[in-house]
Amino acid sequence: MTKTKLTRYAAAPVLVLGLGLSTTVGCGSESPLGCEEFNASADWGASIDVDYRVRAFMGAAGSFSELGATMVADVSTACEGIATATKQDASAWESKEGNDRVTAACNAAKAGIDAVLKANASAELVVLVEGGRCEASLDASAECNARCDVTGKCTPAQLEAKCEPGQLAGECTAECRGACTADVGATVQCQGTCSARCDGDCAGTCSTMEGGKCAGRCDGTCNGTCSGTCELEANANVQCSGTCRGECSVEFQAPHCEGKLTPPECQVDADCQASCNAEVQAEASCTPPKITATFTGSSNADLEALATALQTHLPALVLTAYDRGQAAVESAQVLVDVGSNLEGAATSSAKAISCTAAAASAALQASAQVNVSVQASVSVSGSATGSTM
Repeated sequence: MTKTKLTRYAAAPVLVLGLGLSTTVGCGSESPLGCEEFNASADWGASIDVDYRVRAFMGAAGSFSELGATMVADVSTACEGIATATKQDASAWESKEGNDRVTAACNAAKAGIDAVLKANASAELVVLVEGGRCEASLDASAECNARCDVTGKCTPAQLEAKCEPGQLAGECTAECRGACTADVGATVQCQGTCSARCDGDCAGTCSTMEGGKCAGRCDGTCNGTCSGTCELEANANVQCSGTCRGECSVEFQAPHCEGKLTPPECQVDADCQASCNAEVQAEASCTPPKITATFTGSSNADLEALATALQTHLPALVLTAYDRGQAAVESAQVLVDVGSNLEGAATSSAKAISCTAAAASAALQASAQVNVSVQASVSVSGSATGSTM
């Protein structure tokens, strides 16, 4: 079978699966629920007379509703592009919509990739990943957490948003420990595993050598410069000219979280705080990676078409599956749980009650969309790379 090589080092997501939901939430101006606010923006509940615990949930449900729809659209487009390039029958997905279309198109894309690779067993697919990340706002999380303080006893420092270990990131003007990611078109100093091109010494196998040095993918430790993300060795301290993730020997500049947010240190309403985290994760600013896909050992029109399709469409799938996937899946499930906890919490008006119920239904639908999109992206990315990345 065709060999594939991928250089990217990140944890695969933990999938929380509960698929198959295909219901829609009718909250337009003609909705019997009378929730016209849901059409305006993700800031659901802002003009409804409910307590902040409910309002925080409604806002998070709005953000996840938008995220779920975006994921479905992006993943469908990417999988359809790959499936078409690998000569799959478009009738498999064209008559479908939403989650069903994602599943059908991505199944076709996976089948197409597998068929091309099987038919060209002498070729080796090399996939390099440069950059790609999602940034969750610590300031937005802390601001939202402050409104969840029902005791009025929390200090700003206690409400300060935290990030899971090793995922705090930003500009580091001194020594970085953890990972250093190059800006697009740039390189960073590396002493560790490099996700893209390594220029320097390679303690392992290098795909391209120039003048006795590595100038390509390094399957091993790169000691030089890296055009993607360098996962630094435990004892390595480098000046990171890009984005440092992990620890910086001085205070981070423009800090953000590239993983999951953790609860504040003081006692706040748990459901409110969970909604805050979910909304911040849903609104994270994401930059897709740059993908370079090449074949060695063989070349023909089918391989070239697949390589072009992967370079065009795989960035959206990698972003969904890995850079955004784990945090989005887990936050969506938490939001569904919060919606169940808030049953009966809105009592100020019939409209508040109906809109809160509609938000809970929207959160459930968004969770299904996120799960389907992430699962499909993981499947197709795995076929393209032969790896869980």
